[in-house]
Amino acid sequence: MGSTATHLRSGVVLAGGRSSRMGGDKTLTELRGSPLIAHVIERLRPAVDEVLIVVGSEAQRAAYASFGARVVADLLPRGTPLVGAYTGLREARGEYAFLTGGDQPLLDRRVVELLFARAEGHDAATPHWPNGWVEPLHAVYRARPAAEAAQRLIESGERKLGMILRTLPDVARVPIDDVRAIDPELRTLMDVDTAQDLERVSHLA
Repeated sequence: MGSTATHLRSGVVLAGGRSSRMGGDKTLTELRGSPLIAHVIERLRPAVDEVLIVVGSEAQRAAYASFGARVVADLLPRGTPLVGAYTGLREARGEYAFLTGGDQPLLDRRVVELLFARAEGHDAATPHWPNGWVEPLHAVYRARPAAEAAQRLIESGERKLGMILRTLPDVARVPIDDVRAIDPELRTLMDVDTAQDLERVSHLA
């Protein structure tokens, strides 16, 4: 990791969403005695120079104050992942920022570092599946142009986070097999949406 401002790496963790299936703030659900988001931050921190947690409102800030990261609230009131991404990318101090969710407790630092390396000189880098799917919530973005793209999308009424990657002109697509070479079971992409998901990752954490 570099030490100058232009080479700082940021890690942005979205934590603003509430889950009816998990009964509250999903990212605070405990896995092996610690909140999901604590696992994410612990795995992400060695790969970045700063970690930001993006919450949905000022009322949520206090719940995330103890994780040793900068906590910022959505800059706009619409409460979508796209707004969360816009907020995190705008507030990031690094030239590049890795964007992820607070419900991905098996995040692999080596995959994050691969994406930072592939993003260098581009607007973003994302895992790319053979069918064309990408992973907008497990990708590295050049923070300033990505924030500007997100703002334009929000102003147009868009709600889908994945549209940022479609809008940016220069996105490095990292073949999923390159990710699998590091993380054969693709645990880094596993998220927790249900109690069953939580049970599954508890055996892998």
